[in-house]
Amino acid sequence: MSGQVVVSYGTPASTTHVLRQGPHSFRWHRVPGESAIKAAGVVPDGLRDVFARAGTGGVRFAVPELVPEGGSVQVLPDAVSIGWHLLAGSALPREYADVVRRVGGAVRGLHAGAEGAYGTVPWLDGLARWLAERPDPVAARVLRRIGEERFTRLAQWAALLAVPGGVLLGTLSPGVIVVDRRDRAAHVLVSAEAGYGAPALDLGTLAEALSTSVAVASRGAHRAPDNLDYGVLWDAFTAGYGDGSPRADVERAAVLRRVHRLRSINGHLGDNAVFDEQLAALPDLVDGDTIVPLDRRN
Repeated sequence: MSGQVVVSYGTPASTTHVLRQGPHSFRWHRVPGESAIKAAGVVPDGLRDVFARAGTGGVRFAVPELVPEGGSVQVLPDAVSIGWHLLAGSALPREYADVVRRVGGAVRGLHAGAEGAYGTVPWLDGLARWLAERPDPVAARVLRRIGEERFTRLAQWAALLAVPGGVLLGTLSPGVIVVDRRDRAAHVLVSAEAGYGAPALDLGTLAEALSTSVAVASRGAHRAPDNLDYGVLWDAFTAGYGDGSPRADVERAAVLRRVHRLRSINGHLGDNAVFDEQLAALPDLVDGDTIVPLDRRN
């Protein structure tokens, strides 16, 4: 039935309602909340055309449009992302390897554009300020867990990675990839989290997201080895993306993104088992433990 709400979900950061418009047409309506952690609003000026040009025949970057009733809308060929399908157990990671490989190639093209542009992605900008100011109880908890020296090291990494670079998605993860079942074209969601910076920031963001997906899936009903093999998506993405970003930068970006996630979990959902587990593991990550799936030996 046209206009039927098929999916609704939300946190203090945003609320999303997905309406069916046709067999392969879904209207995603996202309304921002009052989060101080996640960027809201429109895609930054100057980037809309870049994203439109960066797509390929098998990959489209989907830029949201503002609507009079508030929030933004994207029309997409499925009601949920591949991340949703994977956590729900309706698909296995390997079934999306071909899609993610194509996304890797398209993201490489995106990163190659606008070299030398200044500014960075909002999440890193916000995290750098948070690391410098230590303004809230979460900062105090992280500091107690990892100690002053590691906390300072995180701030230094954030400064080192805040360099001019190409266009970044800022939120690269299975949760921003929507697949058209008819032709397996990938629609990659673009948001106000987009910006500029070192390509390692997007790669680290993806690595951290895949690792967290493993942690979440392992606590759910669908935790057979094939369900948890998110590393196959990392392999597929890097095969499509190719070489270029220094491994050390990607690892540091992944750890910084993990700290950003801790802020987000606590600010939007409160404490939970994933928060406790990730906070407990943070000292080892800062000291050089590799986030899965960067090291497939794990």
